[in-house]
Amino acid sequence: MKISTIILGILFFAIATMIIYSWGIVRQKNQSGDLMKLLFSKGQSRVKKYLKHNSAITLGQAAKLCEGLEARQPFSANRAVVKDARDFAGQLLSYMVKTGQVEKKGAEYFPVENKKRRS
Repeated sequence: MKISTIILGILFFAIATMIIYSWGIVRQKNQSGDLMKLLFSKGQSRVKKYLKHNSAITLGQAAKLCEGLEARQPFSANRAVVKDARDFAGQLLSYMVKTGQVEKKGAEYFPVENKKRRS
């Protein structure tokens, strides 16, 4: 083997190692935000499922739905768990109001009716 082939092989191995290492650092840096997004997504799906069978939901009912909710990413030991269900449910319902998924009337939250598009 030529010396240039060996040097190129070592160089490509170093570049591949650098890319994989950088990807891991970025993934670790963004992990807490990603876990919170995943937790909110799971909470939203539970609330939406509840609202399919019921006309409205209160903060207390949403807190009961969010008890024990946890999120984890594949190939990671880290996880996010809901410890204060009432606080999390309040944040979740506020987010859902802000994004137009539910609307608040008094102490209850109702699903937003699908508005017909104008032709």
